[in-house]
Amino acid sequence: MFGNLIRIETGPDGQELFVHTDSMAVAIALVALLLVAIVLASVVCYYLTRTLMLWIVGRLARGERRKWLRAAERRRVFHRLAPIVPALIVYLAAPLVSSLTFPMIAMLGAPLGVAAACFMVYTGLRAGFAFLGSIEDRYSHLPHASERPIKSFLQVATLVLYLVAFIAIVSLLLGRPPTYFLTGVSAMTALLIIVFRDSLLGFVASIQLAAYDMLRIGDWIEVPGYVADGVVTDIALNTIKVRNFDNTIVTLPSYVLLTNGVRNWRGMVESGGRRVKHSIPVDADSVRFCDDALLGGLTACRELKLPVAPHADGQPLTNLGMLRRYMLGYFRQHPAVRQDLPLVVRHVQSESQGLPLEVFLYLSDTRWETYEQTQSDLFDHVYGVLPVFGLRVWQKR
Repeated sequence: MFGNLIRIETGPDGQELFVHTDSMAVAIALVALLLVAIVLASVVCYYLTRTLMLWIVGRLARGERRKWLRAAERRRVFHRLAPIVPALIVYLAAPLVSSLTFPMIAMLGAPLGVAAACFMVYTGLRAGFAFLGSIEDRYSHLPHASERPIKSFLQVATLVLYLVAFIAIVSLLLGRPPTYFLTGVSAMTALLIIVFRDSLLGFVASIQLAAYDMLRIGDWIEVPGYVADGVVTDIALNTIKVRNFDNTIVTLPSYVLLTNGVRNWRGMVESGGRRVKHSIPVDADSVRFCDDALLGGLTACRELKLPVAPHADGQPLTNLGMLRRYMLGYFRQHPAVRQDLPLVVRHVQSESQGLPLEVFLYLSDTRWETYEQTQSDLFDHVYGVLPVFGLRVWQKR
Protein backbone atom coordinates (compact mmCIF):
# COMPACT_ATOMS: atom_id res chain seq x y z
CA MET A 1 0.00 0.00 0.00
CA PHE A 2 2.77 2.41 0.93
CA GLY A 3 5.26 0.94 -1.50
CA ASN A 4 4.92 3.85 -3.93
CA LEU A 5 4.74 6.49 -1.20
CA ILE A 6 7.65 5.50 1.03
CA ARG A 7 10.93 3.96 -0.11
CA ILE A 8 13.59 2.86 2.38
CA GLU A 9 17.09 2.54 1.00
CA THR A 10 20.43 1.59 2.50
CA GLY A 11 23.46 3.85 2.20
CA PRO A 12 26.64 2.87 0.41
CA ASP A 13 28.27 1.69 3.62
CA GLY A 14 25.26 -0.38 4.57
CA GLN A 15 24.96 1.34 7.97
CA GLU A 16 22.63 4.25 7.08
CA LEU A 17 18.97 4.20 6.12
CA PHE A 18 17.33 6.75 3.87
CA VAL A 19 13.56 7.27 3.65
CA HIS A 20 12.24 8.69 0.35
CA THR A 21 8.72 9.79 -0.56
CA ASP A 22 7.18 11.64 -3.47
CA SER A 23 4.24 12.91 -1.42
CA MET A 24 4.60 16.24 0.38
CA ALA A 25 1.84 15.30 2.83
CA VAL A 26 3.62 12.09 3.76
CA ALA A 27 6.93 13.93 4.14
CA ILE A 28 5.34 16.51 6.44
CA ALA A 29 3.71 13.72 8.46
CA LEU A 30 7.01 11.86 8.79
CA VAL A 31 8.86 15.00 9.92
CA ALA A 32 6.11 15.82 12.43
CA LEU A 33 6.16 12.24 13.67
CA LEU A 34 9.94 12.43 14.13
CA LEU A 35 9.73 15.68 16.10
CA VAL A 36 6.89 14.38 18.26
CA ALA A 37 8.84 11.17 18.89
CA ILE A 38 11.87 13.17 20.02
CA VAL A 39 9.73 15.26 22.38
CA LEU A 40 7.85 12.26 23.77
CA ALA A 41 11.05 10.26 24.24
CA SER A 42 12.63 13.19 26.09
CA VAL A 43 9.64 13.68 28.41
CA VAL A 44 9.19 9.97 29.13
CA CYS A 45 12.88 9.39 29.74
CA TYR A 46 13.04 12.44 32.01
CA TYR A 47 10.26 11.28 34.30
CA LEU A 48 11.38 7.67 34.17
CA THR A 49 14.99 8.54 35.00
CA ARG A 50 13.98 10.99 37.71
CA THR A 51 11.60 8.55 39.38
CA LEU A 52 13.97 5.60 39.19
CA MET A 53 17.00 7.60 40.34
CA LEU A 54 15.18 9.16 43.30
CA TRP A 55 13.79 5.77 44.32
CA ILE A 56 17.25 4.16 44.27
CA VAL A 57 18.82 7.09 46.12
CA GLY A 58 16.02 7.06 48.70
CA ARG A 59 16.61 3.38 49.39
CA LEU A 60 20.37 3.77 49.63
CA ALA A 61 20.15 6.87 51.84
CA ARG A 62 18.47 4.92 54.61
CA GLY A 63 21.78 3.42 55.69
CA GLU A 64 23.43 4.87 58.79
CA ARG A 65 26.78 5.21 57.01
CA ARG A 66 25.34 7.07 54.04
CA LYS A 67 24.75 10.44 55.63
CA TRP A 68 26.57 12.10 52.73
CA LEU A 69 23.93 10.65 50.39
CA ARG A 70 21.15 12.12 52.52
CA ALA A 71 22.90 15.49 52.42
CA ALA A 72 23.06 15.27 48.61
CA GLU A 73 19.39 14.34 48.54
CA ARG A 74 18.47 17.36 50.70
CA ARG A 75 20.40 19.61 48.33
CA ARG A 76 18.46 18.09 45.38
CA VAL A 77 21.60 17.00 43.57
CA PHE A 78 19.84 14.14 41.81
CA HIS A 79 16.82 16.28 40.94
CA ARG A 80 19.16 18.59 39.07
CA LEU A 81 20.91 15.71 37.28
CA ALA A 82 17.69 14.27 35.82
CA PRO A 83 17.30 16.89 32.99
CA ILE A 84 20.58 15.70 31.45
CA VAL A 85 18.81 12.63 30.02
CA PRO A 86 16.24 14.46 27.81
CA ALA A 87 18.95 16.93 26.76
CA LEU A 88 21.14 13.98 25.73
CA ILE A 89 18.27 12.53 23.67
CA VAL A 90 17.79 15.84 21.88
CA TYR A 91 21.54 16.09 21.29
CA LEU A 92 21.66 12.59 19.78
CA ALA A 93 18.59 13.29 17.66
CA ALA A 94 19.96 16.55 16.26
CA PRO A 95 21.79 14.80 13.34
CA LEU A 96 18.48 13.24 12.29
CA VAL A 97 16.90 16.66 12.09
CA SER A 98 19.87 17.98 10.10
CA SER A 99 19.52 15.16 7.55
CA LEU A 100 15.97 16.10 6.63
CA THR A 101 15.39 17.47 3.14
CA PHE A 102 13.24 20.29 4.45
CA PRO A 103 15.70 23.20 4.42
CA MET A 104 14.00 25.28 7.13
CA ILE A 105 13.86 22.32 9.53
CA ALA A 106 17.26 20.90 8.62
CA MET A 107 18.83 24.26 9.49
CA LEU A 108 17.58 23.83 13.06
CA GLY A 109 19.49 20.57 13.59
CA ALA A 110 22.93 22.03 14.37
CA PRO A 111 21.64 24.84 16.66
CA LEU A 112 19.41 22.30 18.40
CA GLY A 113 22.40 20.05 19.11
CA VAL A 114 24.47 22.98 20.39
CA ALA A 115 21.61 24.19 22.59
CA ALA A 116 21.17 20.67 24.01
CA ALA A 117 24.89 20.38 24.73
CA CYS A 118 24.94 23.82 26.42
CA PHE A 119 21.92 22.83 28.48
CA MET A 120 23.74 19.67 29.64
CA VAL A 121 26.71 21.79 30.71
CA TYR A 122 24.37 24.15 32.57
CA THR A 123 22.58 21.23 34.25
CA GLY A 124 25.89 19.67 35.27
CA LEU A 125 26.98 23.05 36.68
CA ARG A 126 23.84 23.35 38.83
CA ALA A 127 24.26 19.77 40.05
CA GLY A 128 27.91 20.48 40.84
CA PHE A 129 26.95 23.52 42.95
CA ALA A 130 24.37 21.45 44.80
CA PHE A 131 26.94 18.71 45.38
CA LEU A 132 29.42 21.22 46.84
CA GLY A 133 26.64 22.50 49.09
CA SER A 134 25.94 18.96 50.29
CA ILE A 135 29.65 18.51 51.08
CA GLU A 136 29.57 21.67 53.19
CA ASP A 137 26.40 20.53 55.00
CA ARG A 138 27.84 17.10 55.79
CA TYR A 139 31.23 18.45 56.81
CA SER A 140 29.68 21.03 59.16
CA HIS A 141 28.38 18.16 61.36
CA LEU A 142 31.83 16.62 61.84
CA PRO A 143 33.58 17.23 65.20
CA HIS A 144 36.55 19.05 63.68
CA ALA A 145 34.52 21.24 61.29
CA SER A 146 35.06 24.43 63.32
CA GLU A 147 38.78 23.72 63.57
CA ARG A 148 39.30 22.98 59.86
CA PRO A 149 36.75 24.97 57.84
CA ILE A 150 36.58 24.07 54.14
CA LYS A 151 34.35 26.87 52.89
CA SER A 152 37.25 28.61 51.14
CA PHE A 153 38.20 25.38 49.32
CA LEU A 154 34.61 24.88 48.21
CA GLN A 155 34.56 28.42 46.86
CA VAL A 156 37.70 27.66 44.87
CA ALA A 157 35.96 24.56 43.49
CA THR A 158 33.00 26.80 42.57
CA LEU A 159 35.28 29.13 40.62
CA VAL A 160 36.80 26.13 38.83
CA LEU A 161 33.32 24.88 37.87
CA TYR A 162 32.42 28.32 36.54
CA LEU A 163 35.62 28.42 34.48
CA VAL A 164 35.16 24.90 33.06
CA ALA A 165 31.51 25.57 32.19
CA PHE A 166 32.38 28.90 30.57
CA ILE A 167 35.09 27.35 28.39
CA ALA A 168 32.83 24.42 27.46
CA ILE A 169 29.90 26.65 26.45
CA VAL A 170 32.07 29.06 24.47
CA SER A 171 33.76 26.18 22.66
CA LEU A 172 30.34 24.69 21.79
CA LEU A 173 28.98 28.01 20.52
CA LEU A 174 32.05 28.75 18.41
CA GLY A 175 32.66 25.18 17.35
CA ARG A 176 36.25 25.15 18.58
CA PRO A 177 37.93 22.55 20.82
CA PRO A 178 38.43 23.55 24.49
CA THR A 179 42.23 23.37 24.07
CA TYR A 180 42.00 26.34 21.72
CA PHE A 181 40.61 28.52 24.50
CA LEU A 182 42.96 27.10 27.12
CA THR A 183 45.83 28.33 24.97
CA GLY A 184 44.27 31.77 24.98
CA VAL A 185 43.76 31.63 28.74
CA SER A 186 47.46 30.90 29.26
CA ALA A 187 48.28 34.03 27.25
CA MET A 188 45.98 36.04 29.53
CA THR A 189 47.53 34.76 32.75
CA ALA A 190 48.89 38.18 33.71
CA LEU A 191 45.47 39.78 33.26
CA LEU A 192 43.79 36.99 35.22
CA ILE A 193 46.25 37.45 38.09
CA ILE A 194 45.34 41.14 38.26
CA VAL A 195 41.59 40.49 38.08
CA PHE A 196 41.61 37.63 40.59
CA ARG A 197 44.34 39.02 42.83
CA ASP A 198 42.26 38.98 46.01
CA SER A 199 40.93 35.50 45.26
CA LEU A 200 44.42 34.11 44.67
CA LEU A 201 45.79 35.76 47.81
CA GLY A 202 42.76 34.54 49.76
CA PHE A 203 43.21 31.02 48.44
CA VAL A 204 46.88 30.92 49.48
CA ALA A 205 45.98 32.41 52.85
CA SER A 206 43.19 29.84 53.34
CA ILE A 207 45.60 26.98 52.67
CA GLN A 208 48.10 28.33 55.19
CA LEU A 209 45.43 29.04 57.78
CA ALA A 210 44.11 25.49 57.45
CA ALA A 211 47.55 23.84 57.30
CA TYR A 212 48.89 25.60 60.40
CA ASP A 213 45.57 25.73 62.27
CA MET A 214 45.91 29.49 62.71
CA LEU A 215 42.24 30.33 62.81
CA ARG A 216 38.95 28.61 63.61
CA ILE A 217 35.34 29.65 63.72
CA GLY A 218 34.63 30.77 67.28
CA ASP A 219 38.15 32.09 67.96
CA TRP A 220 38.50 35.45 69.69
CA ILE A 221 40.94 37.57 67.69
CA GLU A 222 42.26 41.13 67.66
CA VAL A 223 43.50 42.71 64.42
CA PRO A 224 45.21 46.11 64.86
CA GLY A 225 44.22 48.69 62.29
CA TYR A 226 40.94 47.01 61.35
CA VAL A 227 38.87 47.66 64.50
CA ALA A 228 38.42 43.92 64.84
CA ASP A 229 38.12 42.62 68.39
CA GLY A 230 35.65 39.77 68.64
CA VAL A 231 34.69 36.25 67.61
CA VAL A 232 35.24 34.78 64.14
CA THR A 233 31.87 33.84 62.64
CA ASP A 234 32.77 32.92 59.06
CA ILE A 235 35.90 31.99 57.09
CA ALA A 236 35.47 32.30 53.32
CA LEU A 237 37.83 32.41 50.35
CA ASN A 238 38.30 36.19 50.24
CA THR A 239 36.92 37.39 53.56
CA ILE A 240 36.78 36.62 57.27
CA LYS A 241 33.85 37.91 59.31
CA VAL A 242 34.38 38.95 62.92
CA ARG A 243 31.57 39.85 65.30
CA ASN A 244 32.89 42.45 67.72
CA PHE A 245 31.73 42.55 71.32
CA ASP A 246 29.56 45.58 70.51
CA ASN A 247 27.77 43.33 67.94
CA THR A 248 29.23 45.16 64.94
CA ILE A 249 30.46 43.01 62.04
CA VAL A 250 33.94 43.55 60.59
CA THR A 251 34.87 41.93 57.27
CA LEU A 252 38.60 41.38 56.76
CA PRO A 253 40.51 40.18 53.68
CA SER A 254 41.83 36.67 54.30
CA TYR A 255 45.44 37.58 53.55
CA VAL A 256 45.41 40.23 56.30
CA LEU A 257 45.93 37.49 58.87
CA LEU A 258 49.24 36.60 57.21
CA THR A 259 50.50 40.14 56.56
CA ASN A 260 49.38 41.79 59.83
CA GLY A 261 49.96 40.94 63.44
CA VAL A 262 46.88 39.11 64.72
CA ARG A 263 46.28 38.16 68.34
CA ASN A 264 44.36 34.92 68.77
CA TRP A 265 43.08 34.23 72.29
CA ARG A 266 42.35 30.55 71.62
CA GLY A 267 45.48 29.44 73.50
CA MET A 268 44.31 31.31 76.58
CA VAL A 269 40.90 29.63 76.46
CA GLU A 270 42.39 26.16 75.93
CA SER A 271 44.93 26.60 78.75
CA GLY A 272 42.17 27.36 81.24
CA GLY A 273 44.03 30.29 82.77
CA ARG A 274 43.59 33.99 81.94
CA ARG A 275 46.30 36.39 83.01
CA VAL A 276 45.79 39.32 85.35
CA LYS A 277 48.42 42.06 85.24
CA HIS A 278 47.62 44.98 87.51
CA SER A 279 49.77 47.73 89.03
CA ILE A 280 48.96 49.57 92.27
CA PRO A 281 50.72 52.96 92.49
CA VAL A 282 51.74 53.24 96.15
CA ASP A 283 52.64 56.64 97.59
CA ALA A 284 56.37 56.35 98.47
CA ASP A 285 55.96 58.80 101.37
CA SER A 286 53.69 56.30 103.16
CA VAL A 287 56.29 53.49 103.19
CA ARG A 288 57.92 52.93 106.60
CA PHE A 289 59.19 50.19 108.89
CA CYS A 290 56.63 48.37 110.96
CA ASP A 291 56.41 49.43 114.62
CA ASP A 292 54.49 47.87 117.48
CA ALA A 293 51.44 50.06 116.89
CA LEU A 294 51.21 49.00 113.24
CA LEU A 295 51.75 45.34 114.08
CA GLY A 296 49.12 45.51 116.78
CA GLY A 297 46.67 47.07 114.36
CA LEU A 298 47.37 44.36 111.79
CA THR A 299 46.83 41.64 114.35
CA ALA A 300 43.55 43.11 115.54
CA CYS A 301 42.16 43.95 112.10
CA ARG A 302 39.24 41.75 111.15
CA GLU A 303 39.23 42.80 107.49
CA LEU A 304 42.38 40.79 106.79
CA LYS A 305 41.71 37.35 105.40
CA LEU A 306 45.00 35.88 106.72
CA PRO A 307 47.18 36.47 109.76
CA VAL A 308 50.24 38.63 109.05
CA ALA A 309 53.71 37.50 110.14
CA PRO A 310 55.57 40.45 111.73
CA HIS A 311 59.10 39.46 110.66
CA ALA A 312 60.82 37.41 107.98
CA ASP A 313 64.13 35.70 108.89
CA GLY A 314 64.47 37.94 111.92
CA GLN A 315 64.69 41.07 109.80
CA PRO A 316 62.21 43.93 110.29
CA LEU A 317 59.89 44.53 107.36
CA THR A 318 58.37 47.68 105.95
CA ASN A 319 54.64 48.04 105.74
CA LEU A 320 54.98 47.63 101.97
CA GLY A 321 56.85 44.34 102.42
CA MET A 322 54.16 43.16 104.84
CA LEU A 323 51.53 44.05 102.22
CA ARG A 324 53.37 42.02 99.56
CA ARG A 325 53.55 38.97 101.83
CA TYR A 326 49.90 39.34 102.71
CA MET A 327 48.87 39.70 99.05
CA LEU A 328 50.81 36.56 98.09
CA GLY A 329 49.08 34.57 100.83
CA TYR A 330 45.69 36.03 99.99
CA PHE A 331 46.00 35.19 96.29
CA ARG A 332 47.33 31.70 96.97
CA GLN A 333 44.37 30.74 99.10
CA HIS A 334 41.78 32.25 96.74
CA PRO A 335 39.82 29.51 94.88
CA ALA A 336 39.64 31.50 91.62
CA VAL A 337 43.43 31.83 91.24
CA ARG A 338 45.39 29.12 89.39
CA GLN A 339 48.08 27.83 91.77
CA ASP A 340 49.93 25.83 89.10
CA LEU A 341 50.69 28.96 87.05
CA PRO A 342 53.00 31.86 87.93
CA LEU A 343 51.88 34.14 90.75
CA VAL A 344 54.09 37.18 91.40
CA VAL A 345 53.75 40.36 93.46
CA ARG A 346 56.73 42.59 92.69
CA HIS A 347 58.10 46.11 92.62
CA VAL A 348 58.36 47.82 89.27
CA GLN A 349 60.75 50.61 88.29
CA SER A 350 59.74 53.66 90.30
CA GLU A 351 58.47 56.56 88.23
CA SER A 352 57.06 60.00 88.88
CA GLN A 353 53.65 58.44 89.54
CA GLY A 354 54.39 56.70 92.83
CA LEU A 355 55.93 53.30 93.52
CA PRO A 356 54.18 50.68 91.33
CA LEU A 357 53.40 47.35 92.98
CA GLU A 358 52.62 44.92 90.16
CA VAL A 359 50.49 41.80 90.51
CA PHE A 360 50.90 38.98 88.00
CA LEU A 361 48.57 35.96 88.30
CA TYR A 362 46.12 33.73 86.40
CA LEU A 363 42.41 33.18 86.99
CA SER A 364 40.84 29.79 86.32
CA ASP A 365 37.67 31.17 84.68
CA THR A 366 38.42 32.61 81.23
CA ARG A 367 34.92 33.91 80.54
CA TRP A 368 34.99 37.66 80.11
CA GLU A 369 32.20 38.58 82.53
CA THR A 370 33.40 36.27 85.31
CA TYR A 371 37.03 37.23 84.74
CA GLU A 372 36.35 40.95 85.09
CA GLN A 373 34.16 40.44 88.15
CA THR A 374 36.70 38.21 89.92
CA GLN A 375 39.69 40.45 89.36
CA SER A 376 37.67 43.47 90.46
CA ASP A 377 36.76 41.67 93.70
CA LEU A 378 40.42 40.76 94.30
CA PHE A 379 41.69 44.30 93.95
CA ASP A 380 38.75 45.81 95.78
CA HIS A 381 40.02 43.90 98.80
CA VAL A 382 43.64 44.93 98.20
CA TYR A 383 42.77 48.61 97.91
CA GLY A 384 40.57 48.30 101.00
CA VAL A 385 43.35 46.92 103.23
CA LEU A 386 46.00 49.46 102.12
CA PRO A 387 45.14 51.90 104.96
CA VAL A 388 45.39 49.03 107.46
CA PHE A 389 49.09 48.71 106.50
CA GLY A 390 49.55 52.45 106.74
CA LEU A 391 49.89 52.87 102.98
CA ARG A 392 48.28 55.26 100.54
CA VAL A 393 47.60 55.06 96.82
CA TRP A 394 49.46 57.70 94.90
CA GLN A 395 47.19 60.30 93.34
CA LYS A 396 48.06 63.39 91.37
CA ARG A 397 47.10 66.46 93.35
